[in-house]
Amino acid sequence: MTSKGPDTSAFRIPMSRPSRLAARGLLGFLHFAGRLVCRVPIRRVGFEEAGRLPQSIMVANHHSLIDTPCLFMSVARSRRNRTATVGGLDYFEARPEHPWYERVFRRGVIWFIRSSMNVMLIDRVGGEYSELDRIDAMIAEGWSLVIFPEATRSRDGSIGRFRHGAAELARRNDLPVVPVRIEGTERILPPGVSWPQSAPLRMTAGEPLRAEADETAAAFTKRLIVAIEDLVTNRSVGVAGGSTAAVSDESPRMVPERVG
Repeated sequence: MTSKGPDTSAFRIPMSRPSRLAARGLLGFLHFAGRLVCRVPIRRVGFEEAGRLPQSIMVANHHSLIDTPCLFMSVARSRRNRTATVGGLDYFEARPEHPWYERVFRRGVIWFIRSSMNVMLIDRVGGEYSELDRIDAMIAEGWSLVIFPEATRSRDGSIGRFRHGAAELARRNDLPVVPVRIEGTERILPPGVSWPQSAPLRMTAGEPLRAEADETAAAFTKRLIVAIEDLVTNRSVGVAGGSTAAVSDESPRMVPERVG
């Protein structure tokens, strides 16, 4: 049975099958070329169990623009057509004050990330709760999600403040959350660097977690942070003694500042 493409009712830009195939082909080529030219060895650990889940939310720490494609390519191939990455529209949209060539470039970027990685660009200015409801509708249609709860890239390699949006979505939709630790992208392409460097990349997926009965989004977020921090190379997943990352005290907020 052929897997259906994205339901365009949940997206701002319609994506035809040829468009998705072209973008996916380009993504695969860039992924291969990047590893070959920059000599980036990639090791993925623990994603087999995540691939057996019928639906989930994958959350990860955020270092670099390449986090999104690397994580999306870690999703089981059979599930990529029903997995969406959440991002902020305001970071990518072309505005009238931009030069014409920048507007053209931004539209091209939006086409690529939407068609290749099912990026769902949501409005952070128009009200977070309306966007949470829209994402709830996607979840009801069977979509899985990839979310970076820090809402921006880390500048020093540490795990930053987590928003509550991913935990809130998981809690109210009773979905398992797969914590993922990304190590190495902060050396390959950190913020402010335009050309990737050679460095090992490791992506480790932990055991799926579920919100407990009556557990708040803030409390579940703290558990997710601990799980991600404990996924350090050569350490087994367990209960960490504490967390150095902060949990936002704001109401549940969904969108990352950057998609990748």
